[in-house]
Amino acid sequence: MLVLKRQAFLCMVCFVGLLLLSVRVSLFRTGDIQEGEYRGVVNVLPDTIKINGDLLTFEAKSSAGKVIGRYTISSETEKQQWQDRSDWGRKLLVKGFFSLPEKPRNRHGFDYSAYLASRSIIGTVHIEQMVGMEAADSGFSLAKVRADVISSVQRIFPERSATYINALLFGFKDHAFQEVRQIYSASGLLHFFTISGMHVVLFFKWFREILCRLGFTQKEMLLPLVVFFLGAIGLCGGGISVWRAVLALAVNQVNALFPQRLSGSDRYGIVLTALLFVDPKVLLQTSGQLSLLMTFLLLMQRPVGWSWFWCCQFLPVLAAPIIVAVFYEFPLFGGLLTFFFLPFFQVILLPACLLLFMVSKLFPPIRGLIVLFEGLLLLLEIIIGAVGGISLTIGAIPVGLAGICCLLGLFFYQKTRWLLVICFSLVIPTVYQKNSVVPTISYVDVGQGDSIVLQAEKNREVYVIDTGGSLSFPKETWQERKRQAAAESTLIPFLKGEGVRKITGLFLTHGDTDHMGDALALMKAIPVETLYLVPGSEQDHRIAKLLNELPKQTSVVWTTVGQVVGDFLQLQVLAPESGAGQNEDSMVIKTKVGDKTFLFTGDLEQAGEKKLIHDYPNLKVDVLKLGHHGSRTSTAPEFVAAIDPQFGIVSSGRNNRYGHPHEEVLETLANQTVLRTDHQGMIQFIWSEKQQSFLIKTLLDYPID
Repeated sequence: MLVLKRQAFLCMVCFVGLLLLSVRVSLFRTGDIQEGEYRGVVNVLPDTIKINGDLLTFEAKSSAGKVIGRYTISSETEKQQWQDRSDWGRKLLVKGFFSLPEKPRNRHGFDYSAYLASRSIIGTVHIEQMVGMEAADSGFSLAKVRADVISSVQRIFPERSATYINALLFGFKDHAFQEVRQIYSASGLLHFFTISGMHVVLFFKWFREILCRLGFTQKEMLLPLVVFFLGAIGLCGGGISVWRAVLALAVNQVNALFPQRLSGSDRYGIVLTALLFVDPKVLLQTSGQLSLLMTFLLLMQRPVGWSWFWCCQFLPVLAAPIIVAVFYEFPLFGGLLTFFFLPFFQVILLPACLLLFMVSKLFPPIRGLIVLFEGLLLLLEIIIGAVGGISLTIGAIPVGLAGICCLLGLFFYQKTRWLLVICFSLVIPTVYQKNSVVPTISYVDVGQGDSIVLQAEKNREVYVIDTGGSLSFPKETWQERKRQAAAESTLIPFLKGEGVRKITGLFLTHGDTDHMGDALALMKAIPVETLYLVPGSEQDHRIAKLLNELPKQTSVVWTTVGQVVGDFLQLQVLAPESGAGQNEDSMVIKTKVGDKTFLFTGDLEQAGEKKLIHDYPNLKVDVLKLGHHGSRTSTAPEFVAAIDPQFGIVSSGRNNRYGHPHEEVLETLANQTVLRTDHQGMIQFIWSEKQQSFLIKTLLDYPID
């Protein structure tokens, strides 16, 4: 368009900008490094040090590029030394091994490799030994100042207060922030902490007001404001939201000096261009995408009576297709809660955080103020937890569809066609996703454990067999790590990405933690209508504990042999009549979908398998989920010969300590196609109505046995 309008000057500006950006991108490239043993120097970035129990992680610069350092702390004394972050802005000579980031192992799972790539981090150095170190540089560094501030906040304040102060003022979010993240993410208010840059804007207004009261003119303000902007970038962590806020404020301040004012879209273009020079990968980062998207939508909105109220309501609706494409769900009351809680954050919470921090640096800790602040935070979390947390799960939609729906929603918003706005922002993505679901059996990669999801067409019925779960081992208090349920990163994102709003039935085959340890976490995330258990399995203390904590909406059904569950998907219980929740009592389930019969055996051992073919002499199976993760205690040769499966599915963890699957089991399945979650990641059998057959998909390109 510039060429057609003969805008030679602007064409030249664009060309020069593109040339300079190309040079910037070429300088951004990192070196190649192979996985394997590592011995080299890493320059620790002190304000990125995070400590979770005995686990230490940090970002560092190496000769090949930026890396993540990962180290298991050996003693409580060493942990205390690392907690003084400002002392670790130094070079370490380390020994260990280097690993490249892994691709997602489940559909809709978090893509850690893409996340690291978007931040130009090439991989992880797993440190086994620190061979030597150089003394910290004595020069001034904002990173060291920020590291010292973060450490002092954690040292002075209780965990909840320290988490809020560090997150809101200094952009530091460690493992303690995960609980806060869940509360605010569910209510649609997480942007207060991540993408808004709200604190920078507020501090800028205060600083500028002080300069005005001191008699500074607009031109005289420029130098102090440059210092303020540089300090804000350094102390607030230099995230994309901080850079965007700083650049937008700087452009507005400079623009005020000239009679010819820039339009909003011009300023947005300048900020976006500057951000690309700061970080050419800004548009590959979720925070960058959402921050720039929200700014663009704010720019393009037209005031409609009660402009700020309606802006808060329609802004998340207009962004809904992109939000859904990234997070798979839409917080229904996010706009309303933003309208009510934004003034609270700006007028009360942020000033309180700053006041407490400044007081703590000048005087000994004032216990009364800290107790009052803790109470305020607890009350805030209770209120937000009570009134928020209602989300509409839509599921994953293509990015192209999300972009088109977002633009069309904005177009009709400007035309004040409200129904069409809702239609393109929410209805079309929902209908598209729901109609894209076909009958599917998915063996979820939950590590060393089991979890299988069965979906009917359009999610009319969804059944889950086992949930997986992580085994924990006793540790000293200082070593204990804050952990999320493993399902939070495996099973639950997959179900939400599939648009699952409720689970018709959850079958727990027995009481082992690696089969049912994450059941409660699943039920809290997604409502479960019915829980199916083997009679007598409540004797297992883990199942008994689950029954005591069961959500009210979930009913319990004790299975019987021969029982058939479901209408669109029919699952038949083959065994046992009763049990005590142990491996030998594992629930055995059979189902037929399309042209294949599937058998799920939990951790059933060889004695149980032999009894099964004795009770069902005509049992034939196309797809067998091997018992006990491919252990030699299961998968008896006579059992395999009797049921004659075409496929054998092994659900086991990558490089697991038990050596599953055992070689003897693989020899037994020499005539079958073996698919393994430790090699292939998630394994899916997807029914094609057109071809009247199953399409088999695996997440990782690993050769199939």
